[in-house]
Amino acid sequence: MFSVIKDKISTACTVLWQSVKSFIKNDNSSAAASLAYYSLFALIPLLLLLFFALSFFITSSKAIMQRITILISQFIPYYSDTILNEVYTLARHKGIWGVVSIGVLLWALMPLMGTLRTAFYNIFKVEERPPFLKTKLLDIVVILLTLSFLVAVSFSNVVFKKFLVLGDSTLLYNIASYCLTAAVISIFYLVFIPAKVPFCYIFAGSALTTLLWGIIRPVFGLFLSYNPQYGITFGSLKALFIIIIWIYYSFSVLLFGTELIANLRRKDVLLLRGLFDETHTDRRTQRLKRKFGRDYRAGEVIFEEGEKGSEMFYILSGSVRLIKKDQTLRVMQKGEYFGEMALLIGTPRTTSALAEEDNTSLAVIAPENFEALLREEPKIAISFLKELAHRLKKTNEILQ
Repeated sequence: MFSVIKDKISTACTVLWQSVKSFIKNDNSSAAASLAYYSLFALIPLLLLLFFALSFFITSSKAIMQRITILISQFIPYYSDTILNEVYTLARHKGIWGVVSIGVLLWALMPLMGTLRTAFYNIFKVEERPPFLKTKLLDIVVILLTLSFLVAVSFSNVVFKKFLVLGDSTLLYNIASYCLTAAVISIFYLVFIPAKVPFCYIFAGSALTTLLWGIIRPVFGLFLSYNPQYGITFGSLKALFIIIIWIYYSFSVLLFGTELIANLRRKDVLLLRGLFDETHTDRRTQRLKRKFGRDYRAGEVIFEEGEKGSEMFYILSGSVRLIKKDQTLRVMQKGEYFGEMALLIGTPRTTSALAEEDNTSLAVIAPENFEALLREEPKIAISFLKELAHRLKKTNEILQ
């Protein structure tokens, strides 16, 4: 039991550390900067569309702006009044709500959605992209879903605020706000993630994203309170600077949460990767044995020639004899692997494999894990190709 808990903690630490490394490797800081730039163009059109959507439920413009104020203060807590004043001024002009104007507002959100989708494709290593027309239709659907979620959140925030006033419980209000934000982010991830991911992984990424947002808000507030003169550097652009920095941080956190989800999805690959590099240790061997291990006694058949199979094997301990037509081709030792031909091209086993000694332990590698390993680790793929070429040459020499 203790070893299982220890493995889970170790896996969580590995996934978290790998998320940091992949965040840097995928250059998500630049992606967050691009998203912050596009969001400046998309923010006011999005709020105008939200104003239009809320007008179907609320007739008073001031009541609508109160809902939007509560909502925007959650996501952009500093200098949100600067944005809201512009939105309110534009929204009061009834001529803005023509079909063409709404179409222009939707079009203004397209670059943001496209850049965000590209960042998610990059994180999840998705090579196949949908056709252009399909992506644009998907963007419109996502925008409409986003508006629906924002409308729901705006009404929920009012309920929470009334609950806070009546119950005078700040802790319960904070917990409710945290859960609501995590739920909205979870739905956002469900819509944008371009791969099948268990919901528990999505929830973990959403919880981390919400937590990081919650941590930075008071820190950011302390910075502004203890550095009131920082605005001298930026002059009249002080409010704009704060908004850009906050949006940049928000997208950085969002992409880091995405990296966490992606690495939770490939956590088996992260563990198996250690088999093919120089960092393979006895501690990792024990973890691999508990997760993927299969034990054999001396003389026990692992598979026979002509059998169907889709797995390859890595020797964690002991040795394995490979036989073809009653002729020994090779005795493989600890640290070597076999069975890759059936895994790669789906052919029957070309040899038989027998455990050579007692306590032979093998790590069983499934096709999906191995394909992900080769796709995401070019160095391992090159090393694997070299090993295949070497084995083919040696097998030809034996048969001749």
